[in-house]
Amino acid sequence: MSRWVWRIAALALLAAGGSPRLLCGQDARYPHKTVTIICPWAPGGGTDRVARFWADALQRKLGQPVVVVNRTGGAGAVGHFSGAHARPDGYTITIITFELSTMHRMRISRLTYKDYECLLQMNADPAAIVVQADAPWHTLADWLADVRAHPGQIKMSGTATGGAWDLARAGLLRAAGVPIESVIWVPHPGANPSLMELMGGHLDAVCCSVPEVAAQLEGGQIRILAVMADQRLADFPELPTAKEQGVDWVAVGWRGLALPKGTPPAIVATLQEHCDKIAHSDEFKGFMSKNGFGIEIRMTDEFTSFLAAQDAQWKGVVEAAGYDHGLTGNNDPGPLALPLVLCIGLLVAGGWEFFQSRRHRSEAPATSWWQPKVLGTGVALVGYVVAVHWLGFALSTIAFLALTTRAFGARWWSAVVASLLIMSIVWLMFTYLFEVQLPHGTLGLPL
Repeated sequence: MSRWVWRIAALALLAAGGSPRLLCGQDARYPHKTVTIICPWAPGGGTDRVARFWADALQRKLGQPVVVVNRTGGAGAVGHFSGAHARPDGYTITIITFELSTMHRMRISRLTYKDYECLLQMNADPAAIVVQADAPWHTLADWLADVRAHPGQIKMSGTATGGAWDLARAGLLRAAGVPIESVIWVPHPGANPSLMELMGGHLDAVCCSVPEVAAQLEGGQIRILAVMADQRLADFPELPTAKEQGVDWVAVGWRGLALPKGTPPAIVATLQEHCDKIAHSDEFKGFMSKNGFGIEIRMTDEFTSFLAAQDAQWKGVVEAAGYDHGLTGNNDPGPLALPLVLCIGLLVAGGWEFFQSRRHRSEAPATSWWQPKVLGTGVALVGYVVAVHWLGFALSTIAFLALTTRAFGARWWSAVVASLLIMSIVWLMFTYLFEVQLPHGTLGLPL
């Protein structure tokens, strides 16, 4: 008996990486392997460039490779989810962005800043109202007066529906006492295509950050009516804020670094120390200036407080814009879709078995044989819900489907094949059609 105990203990050690220290979530040799930075956005974009700068800088500080992995999809939800649910051992860092403050309000994801150990905020770029240089509006008041006088006629864009700049203009209109629907929002992939539409006369205004239109501003092609910041930008002191024009509204797009919740304090402290040095280095300041990104440094506790304030600020805006019930045109069927399908399947299977038992009642025992099986399936479903948290969607679904199918009389090989097929179809539907990230589990298993 003791031999089996030792064998099980040895296997547990191997599963945890071969070190008792890892079983406690700590490693005195941190870091001793490659560190990954998850970027929720596509390669080549601003967030990706920032992530790669930090990967290079941290690699020199940590003495181990630091690589960037782009996990895109679901309006940023896929990458944020992957980072939040990674093993909390310090080897997975996420570059979190503004969308973390809003996507749970719009039912895109349940994630919030509370799912992370915040390291630092390194960037903040306020939104701005941009029009053509020859537009009839010279101040924010001029533009707002025209919006009031001609509701539903002014078109603007800057990002997708429900994106950072869409919510920024919604918040500005709300703060000015103007109905949000007075302006028609035309969704675009980003600021650049929106700016092209503005220059072509297809849009009346664009909402985006100043760095995104700095070249056109310098060339005299556009005019900025207001910047949604607390005070004028140091690099653009000639641009007035919305506040000084009578609209008390601030909206910034931000970026930061965070670890999964539960990362050991010693590892968090190590990374905080390195991040603080990098954030105050001339190299970082030069990189941000070259790329036109605004610098805003908030470390751990201050960053967490900022995110709490952001979470509260955007709640009212999302609700006022009508996005709290989900975005129109979104393929996401909602969080209840999979449980609903499973329950319907169980009801259909149970009804079929009931019908079959009634037909063959004379051959069946006094107590119907299908009842314990349906009851057992219900118990298995509860176990499945619990197992998903630990094993992830794929493994727990395969096990649940195979066991319940077998319980209803299928052969083992057909039960396994059927469960693999069903799991694969559901996985593909949710991942590629709905763009919904399914749970990976907390044990760090590959599926």
